[in-house]
Order: sequence, then structure tokens, then C-alpha cells
Amino acid sequence: MITRPLIIAIDGPSASGKSTLGRMLARELGLLYIDTGSMYRAVALAVIESSTSEQDDVAVSSLAERVKIDFAGDPDSLHVLLNGRDVTHRIRDEDVTHVSSMVSTIPAVRRAMVRQQRELGKRGAVMNGRDIGTVVFPDADIKFFLDASAAERAERRLAEEREKNRSAQYQQTLADITERDRRDTTREDSPLLAAEDAIVIDSTGLSIQEVFQRMMTVAVSRQAE
Repeated sequence: MITRPLIIAIDGPSASGKSTLGRMLARELGLLYIDTGSMYRAVALAVIESSTSEQDDVAVSSLAERVKIDFAGDPDSLHVLLNGRDVTHRIRDEDVTHVSSMVSTIPAVRRAMVRQQRELGKRGAVMNGRDIGTVVFPDADIKFFLDASAAERAERRLAEEREKNRSAQYQQTLADITERDRRDTTREDSPLLAAEDAIVIDSTGLSIQEVFQRMMTVAVSRQAE
């Protein structure tokens, strides 16, 4: 019998469906939804706005220690707050994406975010990222690791990018996905990998609803224990 708030960890590479499925699960189960990628994007925005060099690990780490990141709203209209200010839309801009991919590899930044993530998750949550089940919440009640081929993930990301930039090209998107995978899997601090007890789901060729139903079957079963 689970006596503490249910914590569900969803890990996986870029564009594997973590955010979409995390929101769906949180809504269905009535849990807080936490997109950890947004937290690193918020740090990146703080770096940009403070004119700190993203290559200055010490300064970036110090900034990450000082910022306060929170979430408000339901899973489908989640607002990301940076020191109390709504930055939900700003952190999706291209300059923030670029800086985020660099600052998220800094060990001290990751440690600062892990502390905030653990605090946020205490009240029960669906949390997605790249090291939730291995580092942030190794004792999570349920751990999922979502994956898909790089080609399919690039197609998904391209569809998102073309909503803002119709000139976005598949080959560049695929190259970006491949490079992000390389950085995530080879970094020394909290590399991307599936926890030993994670439920791995390869969504290549599957619809979002098909993957969601697989995840919900696990969650309902765990809730009934």
C-alpha cells in the first residue's frame, strides 16, 4: 500500500513524448506535472537576462543556486515561473533553447535543479526529464523510459518547429536531435540512461494514445497495490 504521494518519473531522449504523455498522466491521475526541461530553460533565460556568459560555469552555477523556479496551473495550461514571473512562452524561444542545451550540462547547475525538483515533488507529481528515475527520484513509485528512433523523433520535432518557422528543415532537425542525444548520453554528471527498474517503452510507430494506455495500465495497477 502506497502511503506517500505517488511519484512517477518519465525519462527519455529529446522529442520522445515525455512532455505530452507526462501532462496526460498528470491530468488523468490528478497529480502535479513538472517539466524539468523547463527548469533548465528558465535558468538559461536568467543567464541571458543577467548578461552572464553561458561558458562561465562558476557564474552560471551561482545564478542557478539563487533563482526560484515554480509551476502553476493545470497540466494543459502549465505556467513556468522564474522568481515569481511567468516565463512560459519566453523560454521556448530559440536563444533560450540554445543556451539551455549548454547550461544543462554543468554539474553544479544540475545539482541545484535536483534540489528544487525534489522539493517540488514532495507533494506527489509526474515529473519528466533525463535523469528523474536515476538521480532525482531513484525511489519513484513508477519509472518510465520513453524512446523512439532518432528519425521519428526528428519528424515530431520538425512538426513543432514548423509551427513557428516554416523554413525548418528535416536534416538540420535530425542533426540537432542526434547531437543532443550525444551530449545527454556522454556527459559525466547524470548521463541519460534508463534506470534498472524502469519500464522501457519504444514508441516508434505507436500513437500517443497507444503509449498512454500502456502507461495508464501500469499506473492504475500500482495505485491499487
